[in-house]
Amino acid sequence: MIFNLIVIITILISGHLYSKGTSLYVDSNYNRKKYIKFISIILIIQSGFRNVAVGADTYAYYSSFEGIKRTSWIQIWSILTDYYSQDIGKDPGYYVLQKIIQIMFPNFQIFLLLIAILFFSALGGFIYKNTSKLSHAIFAFVLYSCLFYNFFSITGLRQTIATAATLYSFELIKKKKLFPFLILILLASTIHKSSLVFLPFYFIANIKSTKFVYGVTLLSFPVVFTYMEPINNFLKKAGGYDQYDKFAGAGAYTFTIMLLLVAIVSWWRIKPVLYFHKEAKLFYNAFALAIFLTPLTFINQSSMRIVQYFSIFLLVLLPAVIQSFQLLSSQTKKIIFSFAIVLLVTLTIRSNWNEEYKFFWQTMELGENYK
Repeated sequence: MIFNLIVIITILISGHLYSKGTSLYVDSNYNRKKYIKFISIILIIQSGFRNVAVGADTYAYYSSFEGIKRTSWIQIWSILTDYYSQDIGKDPGYYVLQKIIQIMFPNFQIFLLLIAILFFSALGGFIYKNTSKLSHAIFAFVLYSCLFYNFFSITGLRQTIATAATLYSFELIKKKKLFPFLILILLASTIHKSSLVFLPFYFIANIKSTKFVYGVTLLSFPVVFTYMEPINNFLKKAGGYDQYDKFAGAGAYTFTIMLLLVAIVSWWRIKPVLYFHKEAKLFYNAFALAIFLTPLTFINQSSMRIVQYFSIFLLVLLPAVIQSFQLLSSQTKKIIFSFAIVLLVTLTIRSNWNEEYKFFWQTMELGENYK
């Protein structure tokens, strides 16, 4: 947790340094882009230079990577044909990707670094294109480090790649480019099948009656709790989580409470947010899907991975909601942003303080799940 806390402090201090100058310059595309690039590089280093013992799954991915070195292209082809002809195995595109990368870079650490570059390039672009103020970008990166670091930065490589594809595809949704969107998501689904849940968002994203849809989603939350078993059975099959029943009944209580609080406040502020941010309806429609899917995490912990395709839109929605309090002074808004950041960091410290991080050149013992 210490190193992640250092990264969060770096996000804040560098944000303060980039905030020097007139408001016109501070919030300019040029200044925001410089800041976002700088923080993205920090996050790439944090993720790409980590020890294989960091995160629950990194060592398993390392073992898989080393195993692919001993796998011939004929066997890779067999994995592909077995999957598509007989539905044997899962995510064959990931095996192909590893084999291709190994032609030039047979080192797993470089593989981790390449995935980090892919993901944080996508995330940085997503934040840059969907924020208008430097303070929004600062808040988005802090929010990422508090809510999403434990998964995308240090754990699930396959879904990290798939999520990068969905972040890139969001621009295709905005431009209404259906065919390139379909190609990108279908390719991502060969890396992680769960990315297929993003396909319906192309049609949901631009629904005009955002306030009505968002309100109905909030009201349907207890209904989904009631009927979440059949919904979960369908989605775990569609997302490739059939094998994860051992995590049944986990429930993400803190995340769910926070999500509902944000949902209620954002619904209250929906009119001014949509007035000042024309594209915010897409953020709302994505977050509505996150709200709808969250009850499933109380049956299967792995459902959180599906929720994250849409909950990541919090990074651009929440700053816009705070900014919507137009009657408040700039100083008051800064206080609200500061309070939210302190609250997020405090909760993160409380829940993740004992988590260890070390770089690849340092010595670190594997987690209990490998012993």
